[in-house]
Amino acid sequence: MFSAAISRTRVPIARNARAFVATAQRKTSEESQAAVAERARKNRPVSPHLGIYKPQMSWVLSGLHRNTGVLVGGAAYLYTAAFGLAPIFGLDLGSVTAAATVASIPLPLLLGAKALIASSLSFHCFSGIRHLWWDSGRSVTNQGVFNSGYAVLTATALATGYLTFF
Repeated sequence: MFSAAISRTRVPIARNARAFVATAQRKTSEESQAAVAERARKNRPVSPHLGIYKPQMSWVLSGLHRNTGVLVGGAAYLYTAAFGLAPIFGLDLGSVTAAATVASIPLPLLLGAKALIASSLSFHCFSGIRHLWWDSGRSVTNQGVFNSGYAVLTATALATGYLTFF
């Protein structure tokens, strides 16, 4: 049906393309191509991004889940690679050295690092459980999404506090 509508117009696509190119060539003979391109860039509307949307718990927590996964997974990969390559470079990354290094960090910096690690790890863990819960077909309504989101945030806050200070 669609091809029949095109064939009724009896205007070949290639001919339209040549006409468009010829029009563009006429304009460029009067002005340089750079000036035309600059004018087109100035008149082009800016495409909206996330700034036009009202933040909603579902997509904010989904993005945070992905970011914490990258953070936790990336740190694990980096430490594993460093631990494997340490003997080649003459470094000692054993548990005694790691404990001595952590003990030498000032307390406010240590608590901040522990809070960052604990919040990322616990949020990603609880959010992963939330996704598994959804995969089983439970709490997939709007109210269920909000309730499970608040449960994840509450569990993350409690776990972060516990892992940071104890």
